[in-house]
Amino acid sequence: MSSLTVATNHYGKNPVMVEAGRKAALSRATGVYTFDEHLEGKTDDIRELTSAIREFILGLDESIEEVPKKYYVAYKVSQNIVCMEVKGRNVKLFLKLKPSDIPAQTAYYRDVTSIGHYGTGDVEFTLASEADFEPVKAFIQMAYNKVGG
Repeated sequence: MSSLTVATNHYGKNPVMVEAGRKAALSRATGVYTFDEHLEGKTDDIRELTSAIREFILGLDESIEEVPKKYYVAYKVSQNIVCMEVKGRNVKLFLKLKPSDIPAQTAYYRDVTSIGHYGTGDVEFTLASEADFEPVKAFIQMAYNKVGG
């Protein structure tokens, strides 16, 4: 039997892993992303839907800030209201609401309380068209009001 020895510092940590963690933290802190990067390679339909969603959210209040991240775009005031993931065939919105805030049988909705995902919120809406987006506007307004709008 052979044993693998891993170098550690006097704190019992592997210095290679400590350095990798530092680099990852620095990348997260200094990474700069743009809204347009999320639209690269997307169809015109998804671009139009994304623009309509963006325009609606930013139109709720001039204090709403758009914060592009690596995997999603956050919309926030004091905290995130909505996080938007632009996919190839649809747009996923994660709202800062409780699943109990959403009526049963609501279209395009799912409870993501126990599911890992990027962004903030336990409520997900998956939209493929501007018609899908219409009924979701009221929930975005509700999330905005709950956060402090």
